Amino acid sequence: MGNDSFQSWMRSIASAAMRHCHDTDGIYYGPEGCKRLARECGYAIPDFTLNRDEQNSLMSSTYSCICVIAYNLKPPINSKDWLKNMREGRDKAMRMRNAG
Repeated sequence: MGNDSFQSWMRSIASAAMRHCHDTDGIYYGPEGCKRLARECGYAIPDFTLNRDEQNSLMSSTYSCICVIAYNLKPPINSKDWLKNMREGRDKAMRMRNAG
């Protein structure tokens, strides 16, 4: 998939997640919910490329384009924690692909 499709995906994810980030009963509410969102986003990264360097490059833009937007400029975790959780999701997806 090209960069345009990745940019479109990030906009769609941020928009869809937004409604679940602010209500106290939302699935992505607070720091733990934000980490969940990061892991779920990370799980999708191999759909765009299987190259690890390209994956890392794509993931580097997700904090500002997904997390910061979805949480209305007030993300509950920092970019380091976001990327850590994205890598966990990506790594799980890669293990699942390799197991099958």
